[in-house]
Amino acid sequence: MTQDEHAIGHTLRTLMMAFQRREADLLQSVYTEDADWTNAFGRSLHGREAIVTYLRELFADANFGDGEMRGEPQVDVRAITDDVVVARTYAEITGQRTVDGGTIAVRRNHSLKVLQRQAEGDWRIVSEMYMDARDDVTHVHPGDSG
Repeated sequence: MTQDEHAIGHTLRTLMMAFQRREADLLQSVYTEDADWTNAFGRSLHGREAIVTYLRELFADANFGDGEMRGEPQVDVRAITDDVVVARTYAEITGQRTVDGGTIAVRRNHSLKVLQRQAEGDWRIVSEMYMDARDDVTHVHPGDSG
């Protein structure tokens, strides 16, 4: 494993650990100062402080807190340049509640993260976007089954 692969993995593991432990302060070392972030519900934030503050609130929310990851997330990292990589992740979350009292049986969550090498040699997220897979279908590709 190269030093860059180790550093990228460290950033992604710290992110996952922060979500699992509900510890927003761990995210200070994950995002760049000017990072942008959009969640699966369309909320967009700019800047590490805004992201960490929002996630601190989210982690304290009982609806979010009831959700648990089902297994380890799938991660695929692709180098764009020597200093930029894109990480695609997929995770399944069960038991998360909604504001109206419902429960999301299985939330299928995808994310796209752009990480950039920092001057110190660590890698941080500069942009991150989440989306949830939906069951509605608006188009069936001829090669798709079902």
